[in-house]
Amino acid sequence: MKINELISGKYRLLEHLSSGSFSSVFRAREEMTDRIVAIKALSKDAYPADRMRYLLTELQAMSNIWGHPNIVSIHTVEPGKDNCLALIVMEYIDGTNLNQLVQQGDLTLNDVLNIGLDICNGLKAAHAHNILHRDIKPQNILLTPEKEAKIADFSIARIFGETTEFAVTMTGTRRYMAPEQHYGAYDFRADLYATGLVLYEALTKQFPFSGEADEIDRKKASGEIENLEKCPEEFRNFSLKALHRDVDKRYQTASEMYEELDRIRRWQYEQQASALIAESANSPATELASALERCRKTFRLQIDVAEFINQNLFFEMRSKDEKEKRERVKIRLRQHYTEAIKYLRNENIENALRELHKAHNLCLQDAELVAQADTLFKEASTATSLPNASTVQDIAALIEKLSETEKTNLFDTLNISETQTEPEVYQEPPEVYQRELNTISFPKTEAQQVDNYRVLIEEASPEFLLDKVHEDIQYPHEEEAAYIYQQAQIFMQQENVRGCLGQYKRLGAFYYRHARRFIRMDEIELVANCYTRARFAYAAAQKQRNARKNARNGAAYYVHLARQLEMQRSWIEAGMSYIFAADNYRFAQLSLEVEKCESSASVCYFNAAESAHLIGDLQTAYEYYMLILSIGEKLPNPPRAVIEAQKLLDEIRKGDHK
Repeated sequence: MKINELISGKYRLLEHLSSGSFSSVFRAREEMTDRIVAIKALSKDAYPADRMRYLLTELQAMSNIWGHPNIVSIHTVEPGKDNCLALIVMEYIDGTNLNQLVQQGDLTLNDVLNIGLDICNGLKAAHAHNILHRDIKPQNILLTPEKEAKIADFSIARIFGETTEFAVTMTGTRRYMAPEQHYGAYDFRADLYATGLVLYEALTKQFPFSGEADEIDRKKASGEIENLEKCPEEFRNFSLKALHRDVDKRYQTASEMYEELDRIRRWQYEQQASALIAESANSPATELASALERCRKTFRLQIDVAEFINQNLFFEMRSKDEKEKRERVKIRLRQHYTEAIKYLRNENIENALRELHKAHNLCLQDAELVAQADTLFKEASTATSLPNASTVQDIAALIEKLSETEKTNLFDTLNISETQTEPEVYQEPPEVYQRELNTISFPKTEAQQVDNYRVLIEEASPEFLLDKVHEDIQYPHEEEAAYIYQQAQIFMQQENVRGCLGQYKRLGAFYYRHARRFIRMDEIELVANCYTRARFAYAAAQKQRNARKNARNGAAYYVHLARQLEMQRSWIEAGMSYIFAADNYRFAQLSLEVEKCESSASVCYFNAAESAHLIGDLQTAYEYYMLILSIGEKLPNPPRAVIEAQKLLDEIRKGDHK
């Protein structure tokens, strides 16, 4: 084949690019479309008659991944002539390969992360179609001018059939082979090992194993990674796992490797975005937005991912400012309280109240609340005159001596309506939230206790449920909620129904506001949790309309959470989230939605039961099958999971009988 030759009547050869044992590659122009393509000419000598069927199998399998953005696309295959078996017409990459970039030393950590993510993306597609590349190396990673990576040269790829899981032929480039490739019985993880080598070399500009071929093989087998100190710290753990000598201790799938590289990339973006935000304190918001957008594009992050990270960073910055503000307020509060105690010891009640009034107003940022505080202190002064009061307990004892009418007037003044804003100084920001459900704690592996809880939330009063959820404080916002709940209990003990209902209403408003706050933070579990608690509180306050509204919102977010958990195959947690959603929909009187959620819950628990059944844990499987039947009893149209659960339950019982 000669330069400027027209082959197959439509491709003009423009340049010879490379040659190998199996083929030669040319840059060519498709005459009718003026499109530039790459043409790989396969040598007949490399494919004798007994290998032809393997070539055809590989080409057919490769057709399944043609067009993937991280794999060099094949446009078509043309018949060859003379000593050329076939012409593979491919996408032409007008760029370079990874080996050339490594030699030039132009790669940053961010570049390497993005290239690694692209390689993993391509391998995910190939492995999903049972294609093992077997020759991942820098020369086979082509890069566009934008440094988007594409895997090339599947000429020695291995196609696994339905009955084969391992390759045994030692083939590929020895330098980039996994240790097990020298001994046979290797699988897709060999591609991942080679990817780890490629990325390590790209990042450190040095190969992790020095010496001649045999010495390199020995060091690979012993796991003696060199130059690790030259690897950025955040990349070391990745390299240690990717290049582990034990194949079972490496990344097991391309998806797993992708997720780790993506985690490092997000962390890197977060560090740079945090620095940009910190440096922009006195800059216009538009400049910061432009800088963050440039940073996002550099890291090739999706907009929603970058926005989520940015929002968390802004929240942390605000939380830090609020914390500093609270510390300043606390110092002033201590000063006022110290002065008040001095006045009380000298029986100067008027000045003591004045200092307490100043301290109280420090905690208020709403004009209406300040006005209420003024009224409260005025009425307290008039009603008690506070003789010989030196402690909080003394003041409480004096208030107890008031008449019922005076008490009612005083406590009514303290009530805060649903539309008012809570004093910000008392709201500790949720700086660290664990991703877990906390409506009521339950052992997630005990099917019977899950069923007991399901029955409980269907039958218990809202007052009982509020008592349960406030037994355990897990998050900062729950401390103030518990205080409001305790105030309701005090009114209840005093048989002050009006005051009790007012506090329940206040508690419902508190949880509703926090649900809205957590929506902005994308804390789905806490959103669902707060809406559900708001439902309990409003129901206890006899505000049924508000209770139903919050029940619907809580149900929708629990369904959203359940679907996320299903994607993670966390069947038990997903099932419980559907149970929470069903309970909220039941309260909102949406029977069709209740049925959907309970059906979904039964499917989740069936998956958990089936997993236990397969590993021989019959007791756990039995418990979940019983739970599924318990859920299915009330369903007008039980899903197939209920029917299958009954069959497998009978199977277990027969086994016990035998």
